[in-house]
Amino acid sequence: MTLNNDSFLILAFILLAVCFWVFVLWKNSRIMHHQIQQVAGQHSLIRHDDRARTLCRALHLLQPSVTAGVDYVIKHDAPGKAPYIAEWTSSTPQPTPEALKAALEKLSDINLESEYAAMRREEYPSVGEQLDAAYQARQGNEAKQLEVDEKIRRVKEKYPKTDECL
Repeated sequence: MTLNNDSFLILAFILLAVCFWVFVLWKNSRIMHHQIQQVAGQHSLIRHDDRARTLCRALHLLQPSVTAGVDYVIKHDAPGKAPYIAEWTSSTPQPTPEALKAALEKLSDINLESEYAAMRREEYPSVGEQLDAAYQARQGNEAKQLEVDEKIRRVKEKYPKTDECL
């Protein structure tokens, strides 16, 4: 069996197309590998660095559709320096420094509120103790209810609600 010119051209074209397809797959897999490494690096930084995590939360507050490692890259070069946005690749506009600062302040207010609630919660009488006092009060013995109410009043005085914590 001999190959004529047309058969040889068709075979060469198929071989060239297969080589091109393999090259495209290889190139895409290299790009995908780089992106996976970048996302993994960002997630590691965010998981282990509180300030980077706060910056990421602020960015998510401003732009809920962006993802760390895909749409932007956070870097934290030195322990004394704050993390920063090193690269912004999203099609959405990058938040201005003023907007980012406002989002960070809003997050710090939320953190203060949750710390405030946690401090109160630790010192309040337990739910079981409050329920027991309420039951005893319904049975005519209000001593336990008055004691629980006094504990709650002292905690509220110790940690009063302020405008910042609302």
